[in-house]
Amino acid sequence: MDEQDLYIIRPSGEGWAVHLAHETLGRFDEWPQAIEAAVVVAVASARLGKVSSVVMEEGYHLVPTWEVGWNAYSKLS
Repeated sequence: MDEQDLYIIRPSGEGWAVHLAHETLGRFDEWPQAIEAAVVVAVASARLGKVSSVVMEEGYHLVPTWEVGWNAYSKLS
């Protein structure tokens, strides 16, 4: 199985946080800012050959938000 980086966007206090594994990568006031930041690091991760995805935590569910090769703007050219 390929190594995968899963970036999780979660509510955090008054805003949103981006997590990778057990590490918080950043906190943001608005969720679009968190999504944008997560996509930027996911693209960088994919350029290193990793399968990368961004998901949003909603209650007890992880909702797919972005994945390299899945979204139109995720081409790695």
